[in-house]
Amino acid sequence: MADEIKNEKVEKAEKVVKVEKEKKVKSIILKNTEGKDVPEGDYFYSDKGNGTAHPDFNNMFGIPVDREDMIEIFNKTFKPSDNFLFYRQKDKEVYIIIIPLKYATAVSRENDSVEGDFQKHAISFIGEGSVNLDTLKAKLKQIVKFCNFSDR
Repeated sequence: MADEIKNEKVEKAEKVVKVEKEKKVKSIILKNTEGKDVPEGDYFYSDKGNGTAHPDFNNMFGIPVDREDMIEIFNKTFKPSDNFLFYRQKDKEVYIIIIPLKYATAVSRENDSVEGDFQKHAISFIGEGSVNLDTLKAKLKQIVKFCNFSDR
């Protein structure tokens, strides 16, 4: 009887852990600059098929940028149809650009990438205190050099 109760508690605990893991996976926000959801497998490397993001992805890298003036400049550098991701860290003036694997030059089997790797570039405006749009434009143009657009 005691073993049955113990087994039931263990099974319930395992179910709770499984549900919590599923919630974390579902809570990842991956949106392009048009606000459309994008598949994780397009950004995160895997030898086995579709890669997945780390469960704390948004805590580490932030949320999609929602400032229209910044998105407008971003979309002049990277076509919205190319689905580059433009994120802002929650507590800093640091912006992350995530390159789709099909345009990535630093993430691949040849580069010895591991599961979940993705190509990202950071732009910081911590020193300035706020975003300078001219500087943003110049920094975005520098990132283009690290992209392979031959498959466009």
